[in-house]
Amino acid sequence: MDKQPLCGRYEYQVNSYLTDVKKQLSLPGLFYMLQESAIIHAETHNFGWAALSESNCFWALSRIKAQIDDYPLWKDSIFVETWSKGPDSIMAYRDFEVFTMDNKKILSATSAWLMLNLETRKPQRIALLKDKFPDPYDRNALDIRLEKLPQHSVTTSDYTVNTVLYSAIDINGHVNNTLYIQWVIDSFPFDYILNHEVYDIEINYLQEARANQQYYVVIEELLPDEYLCSVVRCPDNKELSRMMLKFRKKKSSLAHLL
Repeated sequence: MDKQPLCGRYEYQVNSYLTDVKKQLSLPGLFYMLQESAIIHAETHNFGWAALSESNCFWALSRIKAQIDDYPLWKDSIFVETWSKGPDSIMAYRDFEVFTMDNKKILSATSAWLMLNLETRKPQRIALLKDKFPDPYDRNALDIRLEKLPQHSVTTSDYTVNTVLYSAIDINGHVNNTLYIQWVIDSFPFDYILNHEVYDIEINYLQEARANQQYYVVIEELLPDEYLCSVVRCPDNKELSRMMLKFRKKKSSLAHLL
């Protein structure tokens, strides 16, 4: 059997259900493609969902940072490249790069993953799976170390409480990581999101959200067009995720959609 390449390369088309009103790939849609590529690559190298299920475990995204140069449009095709950077005792590391069909790089990202026990939901030592990892690929999409994001310096009582519904729950029994991004983006004013786009995003996933739990979103502006955001569980006010979003103005006006 031929040895699989260390770097996976997967093609996706920007279908209408992954686009937003701006006719471009939505930010959650983009992260969905990263997630799907990670799943396929890990399965191909025998350290994915099937291998972990033998030990009653699953992968959970813990931290990720992405820098986005451009967003593909509806009907465009893109390539996602992803590779393992190997594990330490607690986390496994993975990078991503996204390219257009003419090989223009439009995204660079780095991520850290935990292996959780399916029943206890507690982190497991990666040593249980270490022999199954491919050799680390000598390439850095972003040459940085992922750290904890800062805590909020303000609190607010002005928020809308929502409930985690059936459609938000994935095969691991918790809210899929892409949904937290959607919840935060939907908490910004419509006209702001319409005329701005995220070019830098960093996320810490802190707690699981489960079906029927309630949550709210906190948004704190640190600098112009730079926001610290959290998804917070009710009623214990535990942070489920914390993210830093940096926006730039869209080049063309979309005021006619207001």
